[in-house]
Amino acid sequence: MTGIRPRRRGDRGSASVAIAIVFPAVAVLFLALAQAVMLAAAHQVALASAEEGLRVARAHDHTMDQGKSTALAFAHHEPVLIGPSVTASGTTTITVTVRGQAPSLLPGVHLSTTGTAAGVRERFTTPGPP
Repeated sequence: MTGIRPRRRGDRGSASVAIAIVFPAVAVLFLALAQAVMLAAAHQVALASAEEGLRVARAHDHTMDQGKSTALAFAHHEPVLIGPSVTASGTTTITVTVRGQAPSLLPGVHLSTTGTAAGVRERFTTPGPP
């Protein structure tokens, strides 16, 4: 029996202990990464909704309410933004803000996100002397 060493008494189960210590840390890191992805996706939907609402609200023949309803419809179309709400303000410079929550992987945790877009209202001018 050359080359085979008998197992020591202290070595028994050391791999199981190492796995029991490392696995929870890896699981927490995985959950944190997945939650970060959910939050980033919800933020992108909020921002895209605000930009879409701004596009409509700043048009020459549209109203602020039309921009708000467009932003809300866009936000409701994507299920990753929970409970969206829209505010719009301004006369010459319009600001549309969409707020909502990201889905949570942990019960009782609420992660809010906001997307804001601002732009100048379209207006027609006539060429000529000032």
